Amino acid sequence: MKFMMHRSCVLLLLAGIAGMGKAEVSSQEASYNIPQEFDAVTSEEEAHRYIVTYKKGSNEFNRRLQDAQSTHSHRDLRSKLFLSSPPAGDSTGPMFLPKENAEVVYLGSEAEVMRLNENDEVESVELDRKRYPMAESTPYGIGSVRAESVSDSAVSNRKMCIIDSGYDLGHPDLASDPSIVTGYEGPFSTAGPWSSDGCGHGTHVAGTIAAIGSNDQGVVGVNRNGQLKLHIVRIFGDNCVWAWGSSLVAAMNECVDAGADVVNMSLGGPWSSAVEEAAAARITNDDGVLLVAAAGNGGNDSYLYPASYPDVMSVAAVDSNNDHVYFSQYNDEVDIAAPGFGTESTCPSSSYCTKSGTSMASPHVAGVAALVWSRYPSKTNLEIREALEQSAEDFGTAGRDNYYGHGLVRADLAEFYLDTGSTARPTVSPTPGPPTVSPTPAPPCDDNPEGWYDIDGPDYDCEWYSVGSNCDDYGDDYAREGTT
Repeated sequence: MKFMMHRSCVLLLLAGIAGMGKAEVSSQEASYNIPQEFDAVTSEEEAHRYIVTYKKGSNEFNRRLQDAQSTHSHRDLRSKLFLSSPPAGDSTGPMFLPKENAEVVYLGSEAEVMRLNENDEVESVELDRKRYPMAESTPYGIGSVRAESVSDSAVSNRKMCIIDSGYDLGHPDLASDPSIVTGYEGPFSTAGPWSSDGCGHGTHVAGTIAAIGSNDQGVVGVNRNGQLKLHIVRIFGDNCVWAWGSSLVAAMNECVDAGADVVNMSLGGPWSSAVEEAAAARITNDDGVLLVAAAGNGGNDSYLYPASYPDVMSVAAVDSNNDHVYFSQYNDEVDIAAPGFGTESTCPSSSYCTKSGTSMASPHVAGVAALVWSRYPSKTNLEIREALEQSAEDFGTAGRDNYYGHGLVRADLAEFYLDTGSTARPTVSPTPGPPTVSPTPAPPCDDNPEGWYDIDGPDYDCEWYSVGSNCDDYGDDYAREGTT
């Protein structure tokens, strides 16, 4: 039986976090600063709120759950987990994560903790950890990931769940039709209504995923036609400071219950949670949902969660030159990279703003996942993840590395991978055959204008296209760049 006493937090992943980066943080962004001592006890609730996980088949857990269900609905039991402190006059009110065999409780002493820890039906007792939002400061990122190269005509067959700080319902550049946009309406949530957003983090994320195009205003998202279904689960209040890890688990389960295909989590914290990790594994492998999260803004190689769980795609940030951004985490759990520096998107009060952070990178990947999945709806979440990773545009050290993961997410290359089962460009040289007496020369290279190359860079010039079937295979797919 494990007894875990680590303390941690969930963050909105923006650049300029206190003690994490070199950039100055304006007063407008100060509310996103995270305490440098992550493991410090910062509130009475953190010191006394625990997640108690019971063993499978536990009679005691089943009895407690049945007793609670006799007076509360299934969703009400989960809803109380969105409270930042005990319900007034009901500090022992039932709070359950039934799918995790877990109950969230407030305990007043170490003796109570030890009594639970000694219970033969209890698997583990761990502090309920805080999770914080992670952002700072056009949609150049939409071009970088080649979103507009892939049709979004079928995207209404996908649903995206955004766990964040809310959604500016009524923004002219975001969908508002209730047949398209829904949200969690839990009666006990104190974060605020899902249809508003006090700090703008969630609205910015939503715009990157699905800001409406061809409406002569604002910005364009990865999915542009306004038909991608969205489900909003708000766990951060207007100050966007933190939320409980158990609230995040409850929110993930809410996404599943709402029928989401992809979940974006632009948030994180420095301590792992066994309950959170198990939920991510179950939701990925049993429920078939793709989980995407921000890698973190510490600018170091430490792990942040939920991004660093194996069943979650961890997204690093790059800038408009596709260079790794100084604040972005780098470690062996980074899966993929996306634009996250100076990204413009929707903000509350029908406005627009730019922000930076891995929080901004994550929705590019989540948006691309929904976009390409809509083209191949019979594929599984694991097949979509494989397509995104295997087709990513390689930067940094050749092959996967800790800064870019598999590389920059590319919607067009992912679609090609799903269509053909292979990457658009060979990653290894073909095995040479036996030498011929008179090697066949390459066809003449009509370099006109001299010095041209395609949109993927100088390596793909006239000489490259003259080799083998490269011209036939790729000649119509890549725009000419360079000398004109």
